[in-house]
Amino acid sequence: MTQPTLYLAARLFNAAERLHNATLAKYLRDLGYAVITPQVEALRFFRGGRFETNAIAKDCRRSCTDSNVLVVCNIDGPDADSGSAIEFQIGLDANGRAIVYRTDFRTDTGREVGYNAMFRQESVEFVFHPCTVAMLEGFDAYYQSLAQKIHEAVQRHCT
Repeated sequence: MTQPTLYLAARLFNAAERLHNATLAKYLRDLGYAVITPQVEALRFFRGGRFETNAIAKDCRRSCTDSNVLVVCNIDGPDADSGSAIEFQIGLDANGRAIVYRTDFRTDTGREVGYNAMFRQESVEFVFHPCTVAMLEGFDAYYQSLAQKIHEAVQRHCT
């Protein structure tokens, strides 16, 4: 199998969420991946001061059903973002595989009950990489290591 294009599904409604996705995409690209970030793709549908949300949804669906695309879904928080969950399931249904990841340091993988069982399907790879970085200087190394963990999950999952 050729190296898949990664589709980064995540909450994308504020600066922190967009910065997270953009930074992760940068480090995954450094590892040689083509990466689709929905926040960038959505800009093609910004006209007259507004987003054409139906066109965005159709484009997201097209990307997630592409046979060379692997959905990588952030499931941080008390419940996964609804749009990300839909993108995850569309990709899983279309391609039979997906990756989910959590960065919340409060997660206890030994007793994990904080994410929906639908994300634990057999064909889903789980990556846990808690973020305890507190100073700006530490984030480059953190994102580099998160990208590496996702890369390793892709290698295990797609070979």
